[in-house]
Amino acid sequence: MVEAWAYYSLLGLVGLLTVYLIRILALLSSPERRRQVAPKKPIATLVVLGSGGHTAEMMQITRKLSLGRYKITYVLARSDKTSIGKVEAVLGRALSSQEVVQIPRSREVGQSWATSILTTAYAGVSAFLLVVQTQPSLVLANGPGTCLPVCIAAFALRAAGILDSRIVFCESFCRVQSLSLTGRLLYPMVDRFVVQWPQLVHR
Repeated sequence: MVEAWAYYSLLGLVGLLTVYLIRILALLSSPERRRQVAPKKPIATLVVLGSGGHTAEMMQITRKLSLGRYKITYVLARSDKTSIGKVEAVLGRALSSQEVVQIPRSREVGQSWATSILTTAYAGVSAFLLVVQTQPSLVLANGPGTCLPVCIAAFALRAAGILDSRIVFCESFCRVQSLSLTGRLLYPMVDRFVVQWPQLVHR
């Protein structure tokens, strides 16, 4: 009796994983996921900030967004001490606790690859919980590693049918000849991939 229960449980698990993988493949290959849908209410948006130039670029990208149409939550790494100040300077006001969320960074500069496995897993769990909590319809990112677990979480939840979100990745202006590692990793799963230089279009 126990062996039969274990067999059918395993069979059910394999079936669920198969359906999930089929949904992922369908999303990766379907042009329909790039279709624009007219929103009926403010679009819940996660804007993932890097540090330094990445934050400055993202503020240039988002400064024209209407606050009446987009409900923006800024996401940044806990070790990023400068981005909040830059955003507040551009917006001309202080951010509220509902407008900014800090998550662990997957890998700090100079951190060993061995220890980064644990920190990446921790960052992934935090990003997953953040996406579940905020239920974004749009994720905007432009290159920092902080955005990787957030984008993967949004895509995974969409593939599972839990979340209906779109991901837009804007490659950093400093990437002139080649795509960033984050860009190469996210390219198959984003809905829009924007580059700043014509020589990168064929990449």
